[in-house]
Amino acid sequence: MGIYKKKELVIRAGLKLVQTGLIARTWGNISCRIDEDSFLITPSGRDYKTLTPDEIVTVSISDLSYDGDIKPSSEKGIHADVYKLFPDINFVIHTHQENASIVGATGLDSMELREHNPYLGDRVICADYALPGTKSLRRKVSNALVNSKGRAVIMKHHGALCIGKDYDEAFKVASELETACHNFIINSYLNLSGEDSFDQDKMHRFILSLHDKTGNETCKRDFKPYPNTARTNTGFILYYDDGRKIEIRYNDIDKCHPMDARIYNAIYNRYEDIDYILCKSTPEIDAIVRLGIPLRPLLDDFAQIVGPVAKNVENNPVDIVAALKRSSAVLVEGVGALCCGNSKEDAIAVGMIMQKSCKAYLGASIFGKVEPINFIESVLMRFIYLKKYSKQMDKGV
Repeated sequence: MGIYKKKELVIRAGLKLVQTGLIARTWGNISCRIDEDSFLITPSGRDYKTLTPDEIVTVSISDLSYDGDIKPSSEKGIHADVYKLFPDINFVIHTHQENASIVGATGLDSMELREHNPYLGDRVICADYALPGTKSLRRKVSNALVNSKGRAVIMKHHGALCIGKDYDEAFKVASELETACHNFIINSYLNLSGEDSFDQDKMHRFILSLHDKTGNETCKRDFKPYPNTARTNTGFILYYDDGRKIEIRYNDIDKCHPMDARIYNAIYNRYEDIDYILCKSTPEIDAIVRLGIPLRPLLDDFAQIVGPVAKNVENNPVDIVAALKRSSAVLVEGVGALCCGNSKEDAIAVGMIMQKSCKAYLGASIFGKVEPINFIESVLMRFIYLKKYSKQMDKGV
C-alpha cells in the first residue's frame, strides 16, 4: 500500500473512532507504519472530521523528526516506541473510550480477565499516570506494553492504547477492550453489592450508600433540566425539547421570567466568551448532583475541556455564575449539568466529558476511595488547552 493510501486509511480510522464514540474532536491519535524507519500520524489539535491527506504527518521512528510545517500529535513518541518494540505492529490507535477510561480512573494496576482473550491476554495492564505528551508518560506506557501479553494497555486517568498488525486488528482490539472493561465494572459491582443481576438504578443507589447517602434515596430521573440556549446579538434563544423556541432580550429580564432565563441572562452578561449553553441531565450526572460533591478531574480530558473542578451548587444565578469562573461546566441541584462553550459544538464536547467523568466517578467508587488528578497538574493541563489546542481548533491549524 502506498503512502497516500495509508494517509487515507488514517483519516478513515479517525472518522470511525469518532463515529463509534472511541474519541471525539481532537482527542486521541492514530498512526500507521510506513516502513521500519517511519510512520504516519494524525496532527496535533485538528478535528478528525475535517482532516485531509496533506495534514497527516510523516514522523521518523528513531528521532521523532517530521516532514513539513504541520505538528504531529504530541504523543508521537508513544507511537514510535510501539513500532520500535513490535516489528509486527503496523497500526496504533490511542483512544479515550468510555469504559477503559473508567477502569483507568480506579487507580488499579491491572484489570484481570475472567477468561483468556486472544487480543488482550489474561489481564490488561494499567500504565502509571503522567501528564500527556511527556517523556514520563512515554516511558510508563512503553513499560506497560513490554510487560503485557495482549495488544492493549489502559493509561491511568487518560485512556487506552490499542495496537494491531493492521487497521482491522487495531479496531478489534479497541472493541474487545471496551467490552472487557464493561464486563469488569459490572461484575465488580455485582460481587461487592451481592446483587444477582445488573440494574442501573440499583447500582446508583448502592454507590450513593457508599458515600453515606441513604440507600433508600431514589435515583429515578425526576430532575427538571433547563432548555438549551444560544446567544444572539440582542439576547438569547431558549430551545425546548418540544421544538419551541423563545427569544429573550437582555433588557426584558425581570423576576417574572422563569429561573432558567434569569440564570442564562446572568451567565451571558458575565462571560462574553460563552455563546452556547447545553443543559445535560442523565442518570450518571443526576447521581453526582445528588451526592452534592464537586466533580474533580479523574481523566485528563476533563481537566483540559472542563477545568480543575465542576462545582455542585444550588439552583440560583449567583452561585451558578460564580461556579463558572474557572470552569466550563457546573452541576446544579435538581437540574443537571450546565455545559458552556463559545459554540454549540464546544458545549456538546463539554457535555460529553461531563457524562463520561460522572460515569467514571461512579464506576471508580466501586473500587474504593476515588482519587482525582493532582490539582496543580489539572490547572496546567487546562492552561495548555485554552492557550494551545482550542486555538488550533478555532483556526483549523
